[in-house]
Amino acid sequence: MTEKKPVSIVLCTYNGAKYLQEQLDSILAQTYPLHEIIIQDDGSTDNTWQILEEYEEKHPLIHIYHNEGTHGVNANFLSAMHRTTGDFIAIADQDDIWEADKIANQMTTIGNKLLCSGLTRPFSTDGSFAYFDNRPRNVSIFRMMFLGLPGHTMLFRRELLRMMPPVTHPFFNVSLYDAALSILAASHDSIAFCNKVLVNFRRHADATTYNDYSRSLPSWQNGLYELLWGLRHYHQARSIALPIYKGKLTFMEGITTNYNDFIEAKAIMRLETKKGLWAFLRLQYLLTKNHQRLFQTSGGSFIKMIRAWLYPVMQLYMYHHALRRCK
Repeated sequence: MTEKKPVSIVLCTYNGAKYLQEQLDSILAQTYPLHEIIIQDDGSTDNTWQILEEYEEKHPLIHIYHNEGTHGVNANFLSAMHRTTGDFIAIADQDDIWEADKIANQMTTIGNKLLCSGLTRPFSTDGSFAYFDNRPRNVSIFRMMFLGLPGHTMLFRRELLRMMPPVTHPFFNVSLYDAALSILAASHDSIAFCNKVLVNFRRHADATTYNDYSRSLPSWQNGLYELLWGLRHYHQARSIALPIYKGKLTFMEGITTNYNDFIEAKAIMRLETKKGLWAFLRLQYLLTKNHQRLFQTSGGSFIKMIRAWLYPVMQLYMYHHALRRCK
C-alpha cells in the first residue's frame, strides 16, 4: 500500500460557534487520513473556545491555539499555517461543510503542482444570496492577479508557504492571504483545478466575507451595468483600487520566475498603477491580447475581446462595496 502523504488542516475561528460543530464533523469525516487539524481562535467572545476544547479532548488530531488579542484574517491564518507540520496544507473556514472526499480528490488532482483548488457550492439557510457557478475555473496568472481562488478551497504544498512573504509585507495591508497564494502559485503556472464540488460554502449575513454578488453573475445585462457603473464612478473607484494594484505589484515584483505569462502579467499590473492616456491604451492592448485567459473561464471569443478592451473600466465594479462603505 502506498504511504499517504501527511496533510495538515488549518482552521481559524472568530465567534463561529453557530456553525462550527458541523464543519468540524465534516473535516473529521474525511476519507483521506489527516495528519493534524490546527485550529487558531482570534479572541472569540461566544462559546467557540468551549466547543474547540471539547473537540480537542475527544480527537487527538486536533490542536487548538488562542491568540493574545485580535490578529485579523491574514495574521491569524498565516501564523496558523506556520504551526503545521504536514507536507500539504488545506485551509478551512469555520462555517462551511466539506464533502467527505474533498482532501482525497485534491491529493489525486494536485500532481506536481504547488496548489489545488476546486468547485465550491454556495448555500444559505438564512435567505442570503447564493449562486452556484459550476464552470471550471481559469487559473492563469492573468485571472489570478485580479480575482484569486477562495482560501477555503485550497490545498497546497509546504513549499508554497515557504515562498510567501511575511505578514508585514505591504500586500497584506490591501489584500488577503488567499490572493497571495493564488498569485504566487499562478506565477509558476502551478495550479491544478479539481472539477468536483469540494466544499459547501455557507452564505450568511454574519460572515466576514458576505456580499450580494447577484450583479456580477454572467449576463449581458450585468455586463452593461458594470460598464455604466465603472464609467460613472471611475475616479472614486480608481482611488480605492490603486493602492491594491500597487500592493499587488510590489508583491509580484518580489517573485522570481522566468514564466513568460507572469512577466506580461506583471507589465499589466504595472500599467494599472499608472496614470495617463498612453498607459490606459497600452493596458487595453495587453488585456485584449490576453483575453483568452483573463476571465472566469478560459477560451477566446469576440465578446471576450470586447470585454477585455473594456476591462480597465468594468473591473472597477469589484470595488463597489468598498466605495459604498467609504460614503
